[in-house]
Amino acid sequence: MKPNKLIIWDFDGVIADSEHLWVQNWVDALHNLKNIDLNESQIEYYIRGKADKTKVELLQKDFPHFIFDVDFQQTLKINEIRLIATELFLTPNIEQIFQDTNFAQCIATGATADKNALKIKQLGLDKYFNKANMFTAYDVQYGKPAPDLFLYAAAKMGYTPQNSIIIEDSAVGIQAGVAAKIPVIAYIGATGNNSAEYAAKCRNLGAAYVAQTMYEVYNILQQIL
Repeated sequence: MKPNKLIIWDFDGVIADSEHLWVQNWVDALHNLKNIDLNESQIEYYIRGKADKTKVELLQKDFPHFIFDVDFQQTLKINEIRLIATELFLTPNIEQIFQDTNFAQCIATGATADKNALKIKQLGLDKYFNKANMFTAYDVQYGKPAPDLFLYAAAKMGYTPQNSIIIEDSAVGIQAGVAAKIPVIAYIGATGNNSAEYAAKCRNLGAAYVAQTMYEVYNILQQIL
């Protein structure tokens, strides 16, 4: 029988504590290859939580000399492969949620399909996620904070927004969930997020729940089942 509820997972910063890795990769590449140095507020605006295509669009608009050329792309990719192999670890206690068949589950991420597949394989999650339940910002016109990706994922999985719930770590992801009218659990256990200030920010953005651990996330999910 089809489960009543769909969990839509973000990946980086939720399934793995990895968002800070990709942010730093971009910051370093911009500095070393493009002579672009971003301050903290600019990193938040241009980089954190956004799909690569969204990063490129924003940067090209405000930094006309920025070109997303082959050199830049290859540098990012080489570092991503290294980081996935050496720095990517599954968030503690998350697998008990993946194993719960009372929920349908999918991933909606800003990463490319190739990068997402590589991360899934590295973490041994291909028994839970495959092409049928993994969606990326490249499947839709607009990435987060637009609601497109979450609405697309829910529709492809056969669920309405009312019967879905999102687990997100980023401000833009929470904004996207709110825009999609899908309740959001803000997971704040990742690097740089675990503070009272960030928890308050998530609530102010419209997150329905805030959780510091996957035990807390699972308790919330069981309450809304």
